[in-house]
Amino acid sequence: MSTDDRYGFGRRPTVDDVLEHPLLGLERGRTKIAIGGLFGLTALFAVSYAGSTVAVGGAPLETLTTQFDTITKLLIALATATITILPFVYAIWNGGPLLSFAMPLLPVFLGDVAAGQYVLGVDAVIALTVGAAACALAMFAADVRQVGSLRPWTTVEIDAVYLLVVTMTILVAAAGVAQFVATQPPRNLEWYAPFSVLWLVPAGIVGAYWQAAIRTTVAARAEKTEIES
Repeated sequence: MSTDDRYGFGRRPTVDDVLEHPLLGLERGRTKIAIGGLFGLTALFAVSYAGSTVAVGGAPLETLTTQFDTITKLLIALATATITILPFVYAIWNGGPLLSFAMPLLPVFLGDVAAGQYVLGVDAVIALTVGAAACALAMFAADVRQVGSLRPWTTVEIDAVYLLVVTMTILVAAAGVAQFVATQPPRNLEWYAPFSVLWLVPAGIVGAYWQAAIRTTVAARAEKTEIES
């Protein structure tokens, strides 16, 4: 996967350029659908939050109608899917490492805002883990679609900037998870333990890309040295 000149220095990208950036997704229409879905989730959260905080005649709005119960149940279902499943679906469907990474973090962020707390809890750590795995999977899926091979790092021209952005994103997530694991007692890690296996995904994919990139660099330098000599 490689970026193109539309995102280089000296040119101000348009909205369409941003939506077509490979770090967000391969196809603009699919990227719009995903972003629209996240906005929809945010709007649904706002309605549910208003139902519990806005008072009419001294009573919370949600007590005046049963519709808020339905909205809350729908919100919980969508938030759970957005944290655990949808990032992988989007990664395979449209690539987009950064959007795949951000997707599971949104419901956690909204919940923290509503609760007025910003502590790295189990939900946030699960979201970081899923996001890191989906980020790597998105890069892999995009390149598989491009070259038609399950080992795309052997045939595709690796964009160093693209790979570096994905790697740094995953490392930031790993640092957050490591901090959580190091400060929590074992009994608090039981909920997270099943998700820890997902780290095999970014470790395997990003490791394979870096191995190929280093091998290509070494071969290029050897060839240059041979020509100069």
